[in-house]
Amino acid sequence: MTPHHRPRPRPRGRRRLAAGLLALAPVLALAPAGPTSPASAEPPAGYYDSAEGLTGAALEAELHDIVSAGVTTLTYSEVWDGLQQTDADPDDPSSVVLFYQGTAHPASDHGGGVDQWNREHLWAQSHGDFGTSPGPGTDLHHLRPTDVTVNSARGNLDFDEGGTENAEAPGNYRDGDSWEPRDADKGDVARAILYMSMRYEGDDGWPDLEVDDATGGSGPRHGRLSTLLGWNAADPPSAFEQHRNDVVFELQGNRNPFIDHPEWADEIWG
Repeated sequence: MTPHHRPRPRPRGRRRLAAGLLALAPVLALAPAGPTSPASAEPPAGYYDSAEGLTGAALEAELHDIVSAGVTTLTYSEVWDGLQQTDADPDDPSSVVLFYQGTAHPASDHGGGVDQWNREHLWAQSHGDFGTSPGPGTDLHHLRPTDVTVNSARGNLDFDEGGTENAEAPGNYRDGDSWEPRDADKGDVARAILYMSMRYEGDDGWPDLEVDDATGGSGPRHGRLSTLLGWNAADPPSAFEQHRNDVVFELQGNRNPFIDHPEWADEIWG
């Protein structure tokens, strides 16, 4: 595939969620989210010790082993409750923050109806045909709450820059083979996709997911790698994303290393 970047004038302002999210803490069970004490935003001592000093394929392999151990696999039904905790609005824990839009929506108003929220797979299900079965189909590190029709507009597109702005989700753009998220979500998308490529290597009965530098392809691949690496560098983890990593760790038992160490993305793929 050839790059399909399209120059277009548009504001590139970057928005962040309020720092008040630190008033939320990791939750130990799938239960309605509520205000609690501050989160650590730090991995447990020694969690990455075996990966220190490694680079390239050796680093990727070691991180795969770390994040594949002791994992609690959720059902697709449990994902509803999980996302109400991982993506709770720091100003109103009875709401979730919708990905791609950054707006709050009642956490209980989920399903398949227009204007409800549902479960968006950042690594599209069809890029590996894993569906919604426990495993990659229910991994909270790449699942986010999104507006139903915005989710449909993104579909199973790869991620890259260019296209026509989505009227319902300003700042997001779509063309024939890619979706560009708003600036505040670009790094989150990149680190989720890179996590999935590192986490699922075909050794656990699931497809070997690979990030690549193409769009519009088929099979267990997702792109565009060069764009994702740029987004990872330009949009470092926010406090919201760091807190989310903590909550996923409590619910699922593993972390996204590229949130804890964004520099590792370039060590592996740069």
